[in-house]
Amino acid sequence: MKVLLVNPSLNRKRLGNFWRFTTAVPPTGLAYLGAVLERDGFEVRIYDQHALHASNDDLMHLVDTFEPDVVGFSCLTFVMETVADAARRIRQKRPRTKILAGNIHATYFPNDLLENEIADIVIREEGEEAILAVCRGLRDGRDPVDVPGTTCMDGGKIRHNSTPALIDLERLPYPAWNLLEGYSYVPDPLSLTPLRSRAQPLAIQSSRGCPFACTFCSQDTMYKRVRIRTPESVVNEIEYVHATYGTSVFGFIDAIFPLSPKQGHAFADEMIRRKLHEKIVWFTETRVDLVSRDLLKHLKEAGLRFIQYGIESGDDQVLNKLMRKKAEVNEARQALAWTRELGILSFGLFVVGMPGETKAQIETTIRFAKEIDPDIVKFNVAIPFPGSELWERYKHRVNGQPTWKYSGWYNSNMNDADNILAGDSLPSRELMYLQRRAMFEFYTQPKVMKRYFLDGLVPVDVLAEGFYVMVSEMVSSLLPYARATVRPSFA
Repeated sequence: MKVLLVNPSLNRKRLGNFWRFTTAVPPTGLAYLGAVLERDGFEVRIYDQHALHASNDDLMHLVDTFEPDVVGFSCLTFVMETVADAARRIRQKRPRTKILAGNIHATYFPNDLLENEIADIVIREEGEEAILAVCRGLRDGRDPVDVPGTTCMDGGKIRHNSTPALIDLERLPYPAWNLLEGYSYVPDPLSLTPLRSRAQPLAIQSSRGCPFACTFCSQDTMYKRVRIRTPESVVNEIEYVHATYGTSVFGFIDAIFPLSPKQGHAFADEMIRRKLHEKIVWFTETRVDLVSRDLLKHLKEAGLRFIQYGIESGDDQVLNKLMRKKAEVNEARQALAWTRELGILSFGLFVVGMPGETKAQIETTIRFAKEIDPDIVKFNVAIPFPGSELWERYKHRVNGQPTWKYSGWYNSNMNDADNILAGDSLPSRELMYLQRRAMFEFYTQPKVMKRYFLDGLVPVDVLAEGFYVMVSEMVSSLLPYARATVRPSFA
């Protein structure tokens, strides 16, 4: 029995020039599903449509040649336009092929996907055990309507099966990276170039879930409770993948790693004990209030080269009243100082346009980003992602808006339509202008241009393209903003 797992492509025309910087990373979730299915004897292929920048015409060519019995889509809200079109085409050409949908969007909107015939079966939350049970049922000629963790049609009615127990992460097989051979996932040139390495990076997951509850995050939709693998288990996997695939660059995909100093020090000790720190490097994302100089120093000794911080804002009121981040500006200032002192590359992630946030507070964030000076920054516009507290607060207004709006880089000028939360922070065009301005002001600072151009942090071709994109986006956002009538989009 053949199973095709698809990582759908983004709709580039909705993003404008910034689609060029939607870096493709190996779809770890699909690699886990593929491993579980392969272990049970299924013939599996993963099609990373996003990494290839491929169209649904390309996907249908693969469907014609591979002839899958099951097609499973990884569903994030922003790609649902692609998924809906692909599902329609598959039904027309191969009506007997079963279509499965999983990930956050499918988990949150199972009824919509079934009623609109986008999926035959929706897999909610974690998918490894559910997809295996569904595919076994189909292989055995049974209609798998009673699989825990799924939603499906049963006798013309929608049936929500019970949620299964949480998966024991230690019992999962390692991701089936063999199913992604042939794809080119090179390190993001804005992050790992100083390593002078073009090795294929692969992901590592040491935990699922997040103990925090930021208002803009939908992490809890997929993972209801935090589970942590032992440091020995994680390092076993790194050692195996390095020996099997030659991987020398690893990236943690946890919401936060390490979650505690104890976890971080134990992991670093294990990496050093096995001398893996001499063979591989790795990067991660964490919070500014969870690091210390001692921890960062130990992690660097164990191979850490690059760290992403969810800094979000330079205003304490925005952080704690609007975002419920439970972190402070001074903690970000200190964490970035330690990181730079220790020679670890840093990436500062910011969010602007929270409901209730003022223009003055956004400008404070722009100044703060320049002050603490991460090596790289990104400013996203606040989005009420389904499953987040923002969504719950505003879903009566924003439910039903086009799925292609659900991006922090949505281009309202190009699509002639306001962003999702227009009017609750600032009008769309003013907010988009501030976002583009933030990027432009940061990257055109002399100290930033020096480390990019003179110190060689970024390749020349990437620099040239990046500055072209920034200038063009700045101009495209400035003119409509200057002409726009400042008004909220909702009554």
